[in-house]
Amino acid sequence: MKRFWILLLAVLCTTSCNWFGPGEKDRQVLLVYFAGNNSLSSEGEGDYEDLCGAWLPEGKDKHRIVLIYRHFIDRTPVLSRIYRDRKGVLVEETIQEYPFDTNSATPQTLSNVLADAEEAWPAEHHGLILWSHASGFLPQGYYAYPDEHASGGASLMSFAEDHGTEMDLKDLRKALSRFHYDFIVFDCCLMANVEVAYEMRNCADYLLFSPTEILSDGFPYEQMIQPIFEQKPEMAMTTICQRYMEHYRAQSGVYRSATISLVNTAALGQLAAACKTIFNNHQDQIMTVNRGDIQAYFRFNKHWFYDIDDFVRRVATDAEYQAFSSALSRSVIYKDATENFLSIHITHYSGLSSYIPRPEYTVLNNYYKTLQWNQATGLVP
Repeated sequence: MKRFWILLLAVLCTTSCNWFGPGEKDRQVLLVYFAGNNSLSSEGEGDYEDLCGAWLPEGKDKHRIVLIYRHFIDRTPVLSRIYRDRKGVLVEETIQEYPFDTNSATPQTLSNVLADAEEAWPAEHHGLILWSHASGFLPQGYYAYPDEHASGGASLMSFAEDHGTEMDLKDLRKALSRFHYDFIVFDCCLMANVEVAYEMRNCADYLLFSPTEILSDGFPYEQMIQPIFEQKPEMAMTTICQRYMEHYRAQSGVYRSATISLVNTAALGQLAAACKTIFNNHQDQIMTVNRGDIQAYFRFNKHWFYDIDDFVRRVATDAEYQAFSSALSRSVIYKDATENFLSIHITHYSGLSSYIPRPEYTVLNNYYKTLQWNQATGLVP
């Protein structure tokens, strides 16, 4: 009798304990999250149109699914599937409409959209593109209105912006922890910080982003969808990096401005270990290093984004730097940049930026201590 119940339990687990139904285990779902109910609304609508003009799977293809959440000014936010019919005509299939007053810059909205997408199209393999304003690791509102100093210049956000609301990096990470993504692409400014990468390391295998701002033209969406579904994730992300740089190198004047980085998150633990040794041994040098000599990735005197390699090599010993450099090369597996990004001249490019602390940044330093990167490395003691 005992043997019978053991066998019955095994059968039940085989049939009902499986997370995925027939065909769902091999399904790939790409979700593009347009949080565009802000000053970038018209650019977001343009990128959405580019997406609709791109190569797309056919409707009968249940293994390759493209989902779009779009929220633009004066538009009702909607989650839809886009595909082509047998004649190649675009079809937009609404999955869920949301209240007109939905705020797309909250972790709750993002979580709801992710849940609705998974309910409609369960899958084991997920890819995500996040589109909006952003300002890297900074706390909500700090880029535009830093507590310690008066500020001018353009306003950018932690991630997303909707009626003054922004999504904190830690809240973004918690919202995305529902799944583990094959990749996350950040089509938003200043996100290729080591702080962002480390905070998001358990959310995805690969992170694709920029340490500088991104011009409002954004990514070349008409060239992105096919490689995502036809190549393995690392190769697909590399292809997108290359096409991104080709797109901007074909421009002229200030529009010939782009930086891009691809990070393998599995290697970030080694990078943190190398940095912990350096930061613990050289606190005095870190606090007094001449930031004016270090490659910067910011404009408008928003001096919180410096090249991590250019920073570390100025405070580490030769042996420490060698260990760090090796770990960095395993983490950043693709990087490229134009000679200039708008007014920023790029002479040293590692692909990741880092905060360089100063004692006078009391508010920012206290916030920084809550980030996983600082907890792992002790940059701000």
